[in-house]
Amino acid sequence: MSNPNKPAEVMRQAAHLEKMLMEEGAEIPRIAVLSSFTADFLAPYILVESSNMGYPLKPWIGPFNQFEQQVLEDSSPLWKCSPKAIWVTMTLDDTDPMLAVDFPGIDIDDAVERLDRITNRLLGLTSAIREKTNASILVSNLFPSPRLAGGVFNANDPNGLVYLVQERNRTLALEFSRMIDVHIFDFAGSVMEAGWLSWHDPKLTYMARAGVGPKAQALLANRLVRSTVALLRPAAKCLVVDLDNTIWGGVLGDDGLEGIRLGDEYPGRIHKDLQRAILKLRHEGIILAISSKNDEELVLEVLEKHPEMVLRKNHFAAIYANWNPKPSNLRRIAENLNIGIDSLVFLDDNPVERAQVRAELPEVKVVELPRDPLYFTSTLLNEPWFDRARILAEDQNRAEMYQVEAERKALKENVKDIGDFLRSLDMTATVGTCGISTIDRIHQLINKTNQFNLTTRRHGLEDIRTWSDSEGSDVLWLRLKDQFGDLGLVCVGIIRKIDKKCWEIDTLLMSCRVMGRKAEEAFISFMAEIVMSRGGMYLKGLYLPTPRNHIVKDLYPSMGFSEIEDDGLEGRAYLLNLEEGMPEWPEIIRRKDSTEV
Repeated sequence: MSNPNKPAEVMRQAAHLEKMLMEEGAEIPRIAVLSSFTADFLAPYILVESSNMGYPLKPWIGPFNQFEQQVLEDSSPLWKCSPKAIWVTMTLDDTDPMLAVDFPGIDIDDAVERLDRITNRLLGLTSAIREKTNASILVSNLFPSPRLAGGVFNANDPNGLVYLVQERNRTLALEFSRMIDVHIFDFAGSVMEAGWLSWHDPKLTYMARAGVGPKAQALLANRLVRSTVALLRPAAKCLVVDLDNTIWGGVLGDDGLEGIRLGDEYPGRIHKDLQRAILKLRHEGIILAISSKNDEELVLEVLEKHPEMVLRKNHFAAIYANWNPKPSNLRRIAENLNIGIDSLVFLDDNPVERAQVRAELPEVKVVELPRDPLYFTSTLLNEPWFDRARILAEDQNRAEMYQVEAERKALKENVKDIGDFLRSLDMTATVGTCGISTIDRIHQLINKTNQFNLTTRRHGLEDIRTWSDSEGSDVLWLRLKDQFGDLGLVCVGIIRKIDKKCWEIDTLLMSCRVMGRKAEEAFISFMAEIVMSRGGMYLKGLYLPTPRNHIVKDLYPSMGFSEIEDDGLEGRAYLLNLEEGMPEWPEIIRRKDSTEV
């Protein structure tokens, strides 16, 4: 995070970064700020913080209290800057400065009405923004400042302003959860983290209408940038952890199972709390793996028998306890889990190991742990790579899915014929069209799947919703389950009508964890069926090559499509005459049609 005590240094860094990015000709996504206070001071912090996270953002700061003027006017500077993300933030001090003053003397219904007026204004503004742009939207929750609402018994009244504001914040969260790509920015949480005395600067408040003092500006920018980057960049998938002096204190080979430091007292509690934080990440869908220079037999003994271990063997999808270099183990982990090397986050107390991974595998995200283990847990939890706006059911089940995958591999090794293996999986595929319950997962797959992805086109939530509601297009999905469990929604397709008889596959992708199970054949059969039901006769497929999707270059020919000419296409085009023969649904997969919306 930027140095909060040296704004001049931050401004110097920002100027240097802006000049460097302009010279490189980089297209920097813009974040627009609409605030009830003067927010110009945030601009250099946003650029520096976002660059530090490897995802530079160029800020556009609107004039304070100009919400409706900027949003409702089509030719306003807001829309001319074409933002990728928009932050809307109102404070109670700015929007109803007399509320806290009047509160002790007014009826609670009057107070609720005034608060509802503010929340309804926020909801109306957000709806208007959503109608005009596909940009991600962040809206600050409300915070009753101690400057007016203060008092040592401020929280004593169950009908007091503190709790009424909390109820309005919950209402905002519920309403925004029903909107496409609209999210709460935890402004109140940022104030609490900084502390009101650091947040509020009387001189800047009165003289410049600045809502945040210099001591808290870096923190606010950091939290805003983290939230924005999480919406625009895919999160990491897997945390790879070291063991000695990281997950536990001491060296297992020297100290033995009884000698490692782990427990509920200092210093063992430091490492136990780190394990709790790691387990929390697993519950949120992060895959866990081990890379440790240790004897595997000793490591498994600790995982299974040590009474103070929070993390157990079954929590890890891959365990590499050996004497190989860490970069070698990381490559094997990515290959074993069938995920990109850039999906890994590496946690190790040893700076030499971290430096070696950075040098050999620059794609891997390395946590820079401090020397003092007291700050291991806070450092891990403050890393932005695991940030996600919403945790879907597929996210929560992901770690379990990879764990169960080991059982599938064991079955495959015991069955020599691939056909017998696939039949033994006892697979069922559910197919359907995009609706409220599936749109977030569809959006997630479209914007993170790279390998089994025929076009690698990225689409926003609003585009997906538009195509799913249109008569000339459809957004389709397939969910797969087998005898070991539910693999989740794993296939996504977008088909669009290009003339009376022909439909084009704009997007066709599949999660790599179900490759080789004929799910793609089932899905193309379903897509063809939908096209025929819409009066189509031809299905056109596109393959746009990238460095990562070569594994699908022959998919369409293998499904009976014929290559055709398509001028101007940077790839290959294929056509299938559905009247001459429909793609067959694989007999080893049972079919179920969804009734969900």
